[in-house]
Amino acid sequence: MIALYICRRSEGVKLSSKRLNAIVNMVPKSQTVADIGCDHGKIAVELIESGIAENVICTDISENSLDKAKKLAAAKGLCDSVTFRHGDGMHVIRAGEADTAVIAGMGGELIASILQSGETRVPDTLVLSCNTASRLLREWLCDNVFVIVDEQLVLEGRHFYPVILATRGNCESLSDIELEFGPVLLRTKPKTLKAYVNRRIELTKNIRKKLRKASKSNKDALIKEIDAQSKKYEEVRKCL
Repeated sequence: MIALYICRRSEGVKLSSKRLNAIVNMVPKSQTVADIGCDHGKIAVELIESGIAENVICTDISENSLDKAKKLAAAKGLCDSVTFRHGDGMHVIRAGEADTAVIAGMGGELIASILQSGETRVPDTLVLSCNTASRLLREWLCDNVFVIVDEQLVLEGRHFYPVILATRGNCESLSDIELEFGPVLLRTKPKTLKAYVNRRIELTKNIRKKLRKASKSNKDALIKEIDAQSKKYEEVRKCL
């Protein structure tokens, strides 16, 4: 099963946003996809039009966002394949109703919270993209019996966005580095990962400079911690 998931489609969907494009193309063939926090509804429309999903359930806590998604689906003539539900997270999805869920455009902590509160409603396949706290999200997946099957790292503007495909199964414990940068990304070594590691190294250097000028009582301990982190990042960069 895993081998089928990690073979990305050779002819992927093309959206104007690199991030949305990566998310859509990470979704495996599904009968019903739940798009949690659907916002504008572009992902749902592309999933239907490309034949990746037969049906999509769009949910959002914002009625204004749902209205935008409804208008887009209506304009594309897809109202028979896309349904809309106003509500919080997974709570408007019934257990077993969707075989895949997409959650994107939020922080990793919020995504993990949505999944945690969803309990039995969470399907066996997840496509997740966070804009912060990707380590925390990977920790939640491993702690809750999900295997990270595939990952991409998208650079859009000045921001890096991981896109994670996870399926329910026994997850082997991940190392500190794997949790931070992604086990699949560390194996596949995309160019964006090296750029991301370089960004992290520069950030730690800047933090160190500021700490040296600060008058904090625990400055030496903080600098030692930053130096250890920088060393860890440098070791990762050598392997890319």
